[in-house]
Amino acid sequence: MPAKLEHDAMIRKLREMRLPIMADELDHLLNSNQLSKMNTLEVLRHLIDEEYTNRKNNTVHRTIKKAKFSDSRARLSELLPDPEREINLSVIEQLKTNQYIHNRKNVILLGATGSGKSFLGNALGIHACEAGYTVKYVRMIELLSDLEINKLQGTYWQFIKQLAKLDLLIIDDFLLSSTTQQEQQDLMEVMEKRSRDRSTIFCSQMEIEEWHRRLGSSAIADSVLDRIIPKSHQLILKGESMRSKID
Repeated sequence: MPAKLEHDAMIRKLREMRLPIMADELDHLLNSNQLSKMNTLEVLRHLIDEEYTNRKNNTVHRTIKKAKFSDSRARLSELLPDPEREINLSVIEQLKTNQYIHNRKNVILLGATGSGKSFLGNALGIHACEAGYTVKYVRMIELLSDLEINKLQGTYWQFIKQLAKLDLLIIDDFLLSSTTQQEQQDLMEVMEKRSRDRSTIFCSQMEIEEWHRRLGSSAIADSVLDRIIPKSHQLILKGESMRSKID
């Protein structure tokens, strides 16, 4: 078989096997002078690396999109150092390792509006996505609404199980307002399913002492907080927004 036909056949087979990046890269190598400078193992390694990198990047992109972050541009590298924030940098460095997810620890981010807690929550979530973890971002008001909708549709426990399977759940605006008894029970079900095996990030404007009151100061409040606080890293953010301006 002539070389050109043989090359075309290899590229066609790669595409049929759904390896388009390998096919494109092989086509590029065959039409350049780079191939003559590489041995068989180097060519194979190069093609595999290109395909792997592309697939991994696509997977990360899909995971980030599926998580529905409020700020998909948030990155830990965009955090601006500022002594006024009084942030424990050792905790930030520890969180960057994603060990809190592996160890099933929670993260509590507290701060006033504009302090950067939501940005940091998004950045930690995206960092987790890039490491291959499944993540979901949701505001508490939306989470409670989703739970109510699924209850009406008869898919409540199925939805609870979906939440329980996530490696990382990020709840923003946590306890921004007081909750009803039913909402407290719903939150209890979510925390009960997640507390032993999964990590959750809570972003809140309210001090932890206020959480108990907003959960009705009841036995359920005790149970919910007992599943959140003891196994958590806590950060208090001060000052203005931590987000760098990206034009």
